Amino acid sequence: MKDNNTSDVEVCTVNNFTRIYPKGSWFPYALKSAGSFKALKFAIPKEEIKLLDEIEGVDSGLFKRVMVDILLKNNQSSSAFMYIPTEETIVSQKLTLESDKIDRWKEEIKKIPEIVRNFPDLFT
Repeated sequence: MKDNNTSDVEVCTVNNFTRIYPKGSWFPYALKSAGSFKALKFAIPKEEIKLLDEIEGVDSGLFKRVMVDILLKNNQSSSAFMYIPTEETIVSQKLTLESDKIDRWKEEIKKIPEIVRNFPDLFT
């Protein structure tokens, strides 16, 4: 995959989903809801999407890649791929919107100075 160049990365708002980071989890999940959350949108070359699917566990049924509505910083509507848990993962991990009412992932990523420095809008 590409290097850590941030020129193709921007803050966006993901609509119609809520991010949860259940206690004891290694990573956050996005669940369908009436909510929204801020995230980073970045460009992935088409030829690397299959590799990312593999990394995200699509072939093993952990996650699925879906197209979601996003709002860019300039209030421009757009769409992007996002990985969400499959129904099987939701059931097996007991994922609910009640699992994390405060978006604990936001606090977790605040511990990474490079993200805070390069993407301050992620936390507003």
